Amino acid sequence: MAALIQFASGAPGIKYSLNKTQFLIGRSAADNDVCVPCAFVSKRHAIIEAVVNDTGSGHDFYLIDLDSTNHTYVNEDPVTHVKLVDGDIIRIGKATFKFDVKQDVGTLKPVELDVETPLQSQSATAKLSRRLRIFGIDA
Repeated sequence: MAALIQFASGAPGIKYSLNKTQFLIGRSAADNDVCVPCAFVSKRHAIIEAVVNDTGSGHDFYLIDLDSTNHTYVNEDPVTHVKLVDGDIIRIGKATFKFDVKQDVGTLKPVELDVETPLQSQSATAKLSRRLRIFGIDA
């Protein structure tokens, strides 16, 4: 089963199983499967679609940007429609995700935050990471 794993300060956090044919990502909690509470994320930002592959033995996953203002990035490249491969790093706003098929989570480098941006406009995971760093806890 493919999954989307949200990271905070380089450590794996929330794991979302991609168990539907369409998986919506955006700022609004009511309308999305993954809510990213960040001012840089559109209400309906992107969608991951599962499509039966050519052999009929599994699914291919496609990430589609829904004409968001601040774009969707895969491996730091802006994308509008892309086929995901295991290990791809997806960035939406200040949130970072790893597309995982092989269940090999690993770790990522911490994401640098813009300390000039008000805390309320940063993602919830970024807020937690920042608070932990303020208290001297290396998460």
